[in-house]
Amino acid sequence: MKVSEPVSKSIKGRVHSFESFSALDGPGIRYVIFFSGCPMRCVFCHNVDMIESLPGTYNEYSVAEVMKRIERARPFFTCSRSGGGITLSGGEPFFQFEFMLNLLKECKRLKIHTVVDTNLYTSPREIETVSKWVDLFLVGLKHIDNQKHIELTGKDNTDILKNISVLDSIKKRFWLRYVVIPGITDDKKDIQQLATFLSDFNHLELVELLPYHCLGLRKWEALGKSYALPDVKPPTAEEMLRVKKVFQAFDLPVDVGDVEVLGI
Repeated sequence: MKVSEPVSKSIKGRVHSFESFSALDGPGIRYVIFFSGCPMRCVFCHNVDMIESLPGTYNEYSVAEVMKRIERARPFFTCSRSGGGITLSGGEPFFQFEFMLNLLKECKRLKIHTVVDTNLYTSPREIETVSKWVDLFLVGLKHIDNQKHIELTGKDNTDILKNISVLDSIKKRFWLRYVVIPGITDDKKDIQQLATFLSDFNHLELVELLPYHCLGLRKWEALGKSYALPDVKPPTAEEMLRVKKVFQAFDLPVDVGDVEVLGI
């Protein structure tokens, strides 16, 4: 791969936090950088404290400062041939495009595996620009039905679906991450519609089903925000497997994510 251009020293990013050891955010062991700021307002967001870049919820870092942290953690995410690397998450990494782009260029210059965890609520131009520095995209689609997507996130999903097609057209590997929320995102017809949409792609590696959970509820309470789904319970293992079987019927590679971790 072409060596990146010198990294701008003036660009700083708003970073909510770092996680030095994750097994849930891409292949292998991941060092995760959580960006602050997101254009969506998901009613079930478990990182609600990262959405609005409120004072006190983030710190500013240069690319060089973040790279120092990554290098210190590098022995861990490269150990035991884990196939690990760094994952940019949030928040939404595309919300700070220039910082994200420069950080990814620096990681690739140092031969570090890169993953971007994104909702793809951005432009095709930005996707194509950044994609050469990304090994894998994790695409979080909240709902295939546009009206239900708007109700869950406040945003239209039309451009997001087009951007998933863009990823595939430029031959970028991606996983589709889908949160199973009982009574909201697990309707069989909706799942079949989503599976039909995904069946057209050649570079989709995995459909990762994530069970809805309430672990972020305390963050909503701490911020004085009203939580929209207080009575919704996590799916049972049987409900997760029912959704999984729909994707399997379309011969799509599918995994039930961290069901065992959450103990449901």
